[in-house]
Amino acid sequence: MKRRLITLLLPLLGCTLLSARPSTLDSLLSVYETEVKQSAVYIDARQHRIDSLCALRPMTEALQMQIAQEYHPFQSDSALAWYMKLRQASEPYHRQALTGAVRLLGSAGHYSSAINLLLSDEAPALQSSGDYKMAWLLYREAAAAAKLPSMQAELARTSQHYYKSMMNALAHEQDSMEASRLEYNLYRASERGDYTAALQYSEQLLRGISPSEHQYAILAYGHAMLYEQAGYREKRNEWLVRSAIVDVRLGIRDNGSAWMVAQECYEAGDIQMAYTLMNYSLTNAASFNAPTRFIQTYALGHHIDTDYDLRLQQSNTRLAILLGLLTAMMAVILIIVLYAFRQKRKLRAQNIEMKAVNERLNETNRQLKASNLVKEQYICRYLEVYSDYIRRLTTMARKAGEKDSAAFMDREMDNFYRSFDDTFLSLYGTFVQDFNALLKPEARITPKPGERMTVEMRIFALILLGITSSAKIAELLCYSPNTISNYRVKVKNGALGDRDTFEQRVQQIGK
Repeated sequence: MKRRLITLLLPLLGCTLLSARPSTLDSLLSVYETEVKQSAVYIDARQHRIDSLCALRPMTEALQMQIAQEYHPFQSDSALAWYMKLRQASEPYHRQALTGAVRLLGSAGHYSSAINLLLSDEAPALQSSGDYKMAWLLYREAAAAAKLPSMQAELARTSQHYYKSMMNALAHEQDSMEASRLEYNLYRASERGDYTAALQYSEQLLRGISPSEHQYAILAYGHAMLYEQAGYREKRNEWLVRSAIVDVRLGIRDNGSAWMVAQECYEAGDIQMAYTLMNYSLTNAASFNAPTRFIQTYALGHHIDTDYDLRLQQSNTRLAILLGLLTAMMAVILIIVLYAFRQKRKLRAQNIEMKAVNERLNETNRQLKASNLVKEQYICRYLEVYSDYIRRLTTMARKAGEKDSAAFMDREMDNFYRSFDDTFLSLYGTFVQDFNALLKPEARITPKPGERMTVEMRIFALILLGITSSAKIAELLCYSPNTISNYRVKVKNGALGDRDTFEQRVQQIGK
């Protein structure tokens, strides 16, 4: 409980630090790099928040909308599914669901689907400046993505029509809403090229939003674009990083600024930082399932990856020398071990008393081997040693710059999983059948041809052996703790009976 509370408080603490506004781009990048390294904590916090909401009852329309909005910047397909559930909801949830679905489809690059939904009979009439802004941005992005000039022109005309409607709506709203007044003045200043005034209005909008809100990241991105139009590159980069930091701390995967920060690092010659940030951006794009993000990042990611590989190739000679020395050292150690083993055997043969002790130890070992508890301990120890061995060799290869370290890791892990499956199933021969018997028919798991167990089965096999910590399971199976937690939640959701007692029932298999 304490760990979960700390996890949920981290984004709030991070936002407090952000409000101090570091004065230089270097310090902001340092903060961003640190946050990216622990991004799994923030992602886990958002996933936990969503899971908690999904577990609440009754499932009201307000609760469904809250879940959809939590998913919106996190996982597009899940958010869209919740929005679609609310298409027949009462107002205001019907309107919010349809406009949310249009925004989501547009941001994910599904422009045709978004426009069709916006123009459908069930879509409510556009009324507020926010509605018109949504339509303006959708058609503007669709026009930029269109390949035919005629289609580009038509979409651009429609976009301009909605822009004018938005400005008219803002003009009527500005008497009653301060934010509308500032936004209206910001756009007017931008139209006439007065970016100094536009930046002032944008700063006032930012002061009205807490850095703990997603809207702050969106406004910070827009602020950065105003600095770019005004020709202030350094300031533009600072605000891009501020936007990216808020996205990380809120566990947001729909990142508009992350890949741009990676590009700045690449152009500045910091390949290592660019590689780290680009991998983070690509991972988020894959999890969010947004084609537009892949289009934005693919070419840049290819260049960064190529340069990173070139640096690795430059270290191949040093790696070969290191591996040669390592091999020689291992050979020497093996000779020493064999010699020591031979000497030990000679000493045992000459010492009657020691032989008697060994006999008693051998008898004790035979009795211990008959105990399932000891067998389980042997398996756990074997797993720790084996996985630690793989990590050590892979880490050495990575430090030396070995390009094929990932392939080496994959081969060794395949061997490791096969060895684990054979060893475990030799003790619990009916584990696969007993495990599936605890699941609903539609949730049961079948290993692929040539495999004896799946990832989920290995996770719960370790739980049966008494290893219940996701972090420890992740360490043994070489996965991330977040991945292990997701697998556990997914399997328990398909459990027969009470999902909260599922793991205890698994631990009783074969006992």
